[in-house]
Amino acid sequence: MNCYLGLGSNLGDSKKNLRRAIELISHIDGVNLISVSSFYETEPWGNLNQPNFINAAICIQTDLEPLKLLDELQRIENELGRVRLEHWGARTIDIDILYIDDITMDSDRLKLPHPFMLDRDFVLVPLSEINGKNYKLHGDKIVKTNGCLVDFDLKMIACVDKYFGLGLNGQLLFHIEEDLKRFRELTIDNTVIMGRKTFESIGKPLSNRRNIILSRTLSNIKDVEIVSDLESLYHLLLNDENKIKFVIGGGEIYQQFLPFINEAYITFVNESKSADTFLTNLNERGDFICDSCDKRSGFEFRHYKRRA
Repeated sequence: MNCYLGLGSNLGDSKKNLRRAIELISHIDGVNLISVSSFYETEPWGNLNQPNFINAAICIQTDLEPLKLLDELQRIENELGRVRLEHWGARTIDIDILYIDDITMDSDRLKLPHPFMLDRDFVLVPLSEINGKNYKLHGDKIVKTNGCLVDFDLKMIACVDKYFGLGLNGQLLFHIEEDLKRFRELTIDNTVIMGRKTFESIGKPLSNRRNIILSRTLSNIKDVEIVSDLESLYHLLLNDENKIKFVIGGGEIYQQFLPFINEAYITFVNESKSADTFLTNLNERGDFICDSCDKRSGFEFRHYKRRA
């Protein structure tokens, strides 16, 4: 089931606090991060004598019971230094469950939907960005700001079989000349982001591209930049002059970046291959829509855009 969360911070490095909270939420067992809104700077609500907030909204999929999910979110708040000293006061991080599809709840610990959700523009503006709904706003001052990976307009490129299989034993399932040509034309003179296994399968940096590898084990490779986590990647991309940034694999990297992806270039081959690595079926996610399809002999060039 889909669950929507609101996040806020106005103490310390608020943008970093939100990035770290989103990463920790994505690591909760039984949680799949689906989409992340932009960050917004907002004036305080309730207690006005405090710094401005940075706010965001995210969508997750989870089978956790609501109170179990609440326990996990409060654990993350505590890990990030949240101290509850004042109602509606300043805080390092605040994570609220806004609503869960088809669930209502009224207990001492949790009320769903959130009773103040429709009263707060700092909730409604980022929420509408990821759920596509039009809410009646109240005219509060809300300003979009940078601070999130969605700022970089990340794109994804992949070749899959009819069941969205990506590869087998670290190798691609297909080597289609037209697909390889298209990959080169789209990524040339741009930035490519990949995982260790994808880099090792290629065997060398891709020429005329900025090569970035997300890995905790690799180090010191010529013509390659290596980052160990998304926080490091965010700061590296701040200094990237290339306008277009492509995530090129593998399976775990695609899964990690999908919540931040705005467009996907998918070569869809209409046959089944033995695969041990799969891409999430974008047709079934609900947050992507296929807006163009160029049919070729035995395969299609599909272009997906994020729906909301």
